[in-house]
Amino acid sequence: MTAGDHLQMLAGILGFFALMAFVAAVAGIVGGDPSVWASVVLLGLLVALAFVVRKLRVQS
Repeated sequence: MTAGDHLQMLAGILGFFALMAFVAAVAGIVGGDPSVWASVVLLGLLVALAFVVRKLRVQS
């Protein structure tokens, strides 16, 4: 596997967990129990995903 393959796999994993964190954050808000931690985790995952996607675009 090349470095690009590893970055694509990492982007997929981060994207999946970002989606799950988004669902958890929205469920908390809709359920009336908003959590700061869910939002912080979502923000961290989105920043990491953006960094990986940027690296992939530069590499191409």
